[in-house]
Amino acid sequence: MSTKRTRELYEKFVNFPSKYSIVRNGQVNDAFNLFVFETLFKNFHNVKSLDNSNKEHRELLVKSIVPPPDDYIDIFFEEDNVDEKKYHIVQVKNSHLTQVDIETNFTMMEKSIKMYLNKPKDLKRSLKNIIGETDFSKQYEKNCIFYVVHTGETKFIRNQKKNQIIVTSSELKILREGIELESVPKESFLIDIASNFIINNFVDNKNFKKETNKLPQSILCNFSGYDLAVLNNKYSNTLVGNNILYGQNLRESLAKKSKTFDSMISTIDKEPDLFLFYNNGITILAESFDAKADGDKEAITLQKFSIINGAQTTSTLGAYLKEAEILNDKDKIENLKNVFVLTKIFKIDSCLKNSETISERIRIYNNTQTPLSSRDMVSIRKEQKKIRDRFLEFDNAPHISIAIKKGVEHTSYPQTFPHQRVSNETLAQLVLCAFFSEPFNAKDKKAKIFDNENRENVTLNDIYHKIFDIEDGVLFKKSNVELNELLFVYKLHNDAKNFQKQILKEQLSNFSQKAFKDEADKETRGKRIERVRRNMEITNVCLFYNITAYFELKKQLDSYIEDNNKLVFDYRRYYDDKKYKETILKDFIRLIYKDTVNIIRENSGIDNVTNWIRAEKNQNVFLDKLKYQIIDELFDYKEKYVDFIEQYKITTP
Repeated sequence: MSTKRTRELYEKFVNFPSKYSIVRNGQVNDAFNLFVFETLFKNFHNVKSLDNSNKEHRELLVKSIVPPPDDYIDIFFEEDNVDEKKYHIVQVKNSHLTQVDIETNFTMMEKSIKMYLNKPKDLKRSLKNIIGETDFSKQYEKNCIFYVVHTGETKFIRNQKKNQIIVTSSELKILREGIELESVPKESFLIDIASNFIINNFVDNKNFKKETNKLPQSILCNFSGYDLAVLNNKYSNTLVGNNILYGQNLRESLAKKSKTFDSMISTIDKEPDLFLFYNNGITILAESFDAKADGDKEAITLQKFSIINGAQTTSTLGAYLKEAEILNDKDKIENLKNVFVLTKIFKIDSCLKNSETISERIRIYNNTQTPLSSRDMVSIRKEQKKIRDRFLEFDNAPHISIAIKKGVEHTSYPQTFPHQRVSNETLAQLVLCAFFSEPFNAKDKKAKIFDNENRENVTLNDIYHKIFDIEDGVLFKKSNVELNELLFVYKLHNDAKNFQKQILKEQLSNFSQKAFKDEADKETRGKRIERVRRNMEITNVCLFYNITAYFELKKQLDSYIEDNNKLVFDYRRYYDDKKYKETILKDFIRLIYKDTVNIIRENSGIDNVTNWIRAEKNQNVFLDKLKYQIIDELFDYKEKYVDFIEQYKITTP
């Protein structure tokens, strides 16, 4: 694919531009830079296929591609997201690089950037002109992300920094095919027949009708730990944010968080031959496979396959290999080659009757080594995938990354703010508060949100249905802007909670340090201390009630806000400006948080606060008190709310 597309780009852009050409005549390799640019940054500038007849494409390339000689930087791309700027700096090599080569490239790119900032006269004109046309300066030095792109498979180096990204030929292929790819297209393996090929179980059932006469086919064998480690690392894609090797799994690997990680590493180090006996093995689901004898080995080719049980095992093997390659530790690599993993391979042909049902059951029934939650089981449902993709569409900002299963990393592209990264479980709880005014259900029904009640006309259960159903679910009726506001209010609450707790702690400290004037002062101060402690207790547990309160206020008063359906807060300033952040948190507390605490305190008496919140009847008590309070003090609330929104909003075009 890269060779064909590179040739196409060469034909389109040869001798472009006429002065300081980025694609020189006779230099087809120059066009590989365009292929990489098109692949890495298509989602930033919404250009899927570069075309020389398009003026915008030409202008984009002239601003971003460094013509030779390039000072070790082939691409300098300025990302302008709201009022934030990031700089993507890329060295492209159409060859296989070693770790040393990659380290050298990173060093030279960083050196060129420092030279531009400190001694720009020493920099070659081509790179200096490209950077000079951007807003890059000393203040953005920490906003640089460096990439080394090469056609080999080396993807790790020693002491790799967070802003250093290595992109291999495999990752370029994955990026070309998109983040929707949920299975490995094709790979082949050689299995030692005598020692490790146990069962070749192809089954035909003649009692079935001709068009559905095949049952799922299966193979049972032992895969090399080294082969599995290579496979894991090949498809572990930092740019996409997930490993497509586990695309059909009910959860991603828990990696080093797992209790079994250290024990598996120890076994590989000390007893690699016994790994097979200590480990439960893995399960692979494939759309097709082929097994053929190849001398004393069996050649197995899998197509459109995924590891649907054993992500932890395989990712641990990958982590072990990564360290071994970085350290060039041949003993560790040899250990991996002595590791074998029991592997079940199931072929579920897409034309097989009930293939989706069979496939789903295999995924669920094979995930028993680590207990599955209801959430794990729904991660493969179409509405979960649709809702994930809907809010992450590249041309539909603001972008929201929704993790629909355990262990999955949030995608790097498109860029998201911290509050825009959320699990589907947390999102469901917040939605119940904001759009249904159900703080009790958000807190108490969390474990049941993804339960399957097997009822007609309901997707899983009532709560799940009204949130996630494709036809009726509220999330399919909300815009990115509306959901973004909800997630930011959630962020405001958490930060305001910490801010408010610090103030309450200071109050308690001041009360306890002063000497009492008399018994009356002692009694008064004792009551104040109890009040502060009560406020502290409520502050810690009132999240869902406070989210509900904000959106009740919004419901009552949004008619006073101009362009309220296009309203977003100034998120970048919130994360970058400490004074701004402190100001908005104080105003958020005054706007509604303080009143949420007061309503709960005044109506919970001396009851345990957590118990009061978890009583369903008190949800209505809280809402009634809140609504009456807003009505009684409408003028004050209107003034506070309008001032809050007008002060902190930015309006989208």
